[in-house]
Amino acid sequence: MPIKVNPSPKTHFARLVSMILVLFALSACSDTQPTSTTSTMPATALTQAGPALTQAIQGIDAAIYGYGVIGAHVSRSGQKKVKQAIATLNRQRLSFELALGAQVNEVPVAYELPIPITNTSTAINVAELLEMKLIPLFDDVVKSSTGITKSTAETASAKAAHRAASWNPTPVTISTPATP
Repeated sequence: MPIKVNPSPKTHFARLVSMILVLFALSACSDTQPTSTTSTMPATALTQAGPALTQAIQGIDAAIYGYGVIGAHVSRSGQKKVKQAIATLNRQRLSFELALGAQVNEVPVAYELPIPITNTSTAINVAELLEMKLIPLFDDVVKSSTGITKSTAETASAKAAHRAASWNPTPVTISTPATP
């Protein structure tokens, strides 16, 4: 269950600046000025994708929170992976939020991690678990959206699978029927 905490002006300001920079970059790349800052998805598609986008954004927020805790328990190379994951997740979050046309979780929240992190081993297990929990959320966005949002969600799902595998390098064995 999320526990609400006081909003961090620094976090809110950073998100606002990021959104402004993305909107500026998008408008600089096009020949026409945007007519609004809301989604470019058709209204019916947005209605279908809205709940999936909201859940994906909330999942991303939970993963970012988890990575903040994980970073304190992993090696220097693990911390580099944590920073890269957080940067990627922040970009995906912003993309989904722009597609949704609204902010989600405007107030920072705290999350309960699936298992307590007490050492490097549990930190790595939680990192893999967080990524595995993101994949179905991204897949729901793929199923309910079109265009660039669908493409972004497909990429996000693949990157989450890759990050999960990078935290647990033990190969997974998958049974498949024998080919005649």
